[in-house]
Amino acid sequence: MPTPLKVTQQFDAPAADVFALFNDPDFIKGRLDDSGALDPEVVQVVSTDTGVTIVTRQAIPASALPSMVASMIQGDPSTERTENWRPDGDGYTADFSVTVQGAPASLKGTMSLTNAGSGSTLSVVGSAAVPIPIFGAKIEGVIASQISELLASEEAYIKSRLAG
Repeated sequence: MPTPLKVTQQFDAPAADVFALFNDPDFIKGRLDDSGALDPEVVQVVSTDTGVTIVTRQAIPASALPSMVASMIQGDPSTERTENWRPDGDGYTADFSVTVQGAPASLKGTMSLTNAGSGSTLSVVGSAAVPIPIFGAKIEGVIASQISELLASEEAYIKSRLAG
């Protein structure tokens, strides 16, 4: 059974202001670099009239994996994250996915960025899936935990950028 991920973030700026940051490749690079991610790379940020697609890569430290799993993988496994944002009413919605290169592991879900009073709310809902008997649930937990930590770091970075 997949491991759920649910994160909610609050910002003191309207959804349109937060979304404008997501269209800025320099912001995306800064957000990834600020997270302390291993081997961070912005693969693409493509803005169109219908939204923005963001693709980034980073590695998960092998030391964060259960020892039995780490022994089966060489080095720090690389992850690729894709976000496909589009307007949705007065806010924005994205489908997202995180895949682990060379492993049957993924995290998929949706994000919504909506106005909330004079600010906005970013809600992330997803689930990590690793179809490996015995170890799958442990790996799912690690993936969900790593993504939660990354999202917390990104929240702080977004808030600092919005504050100027």
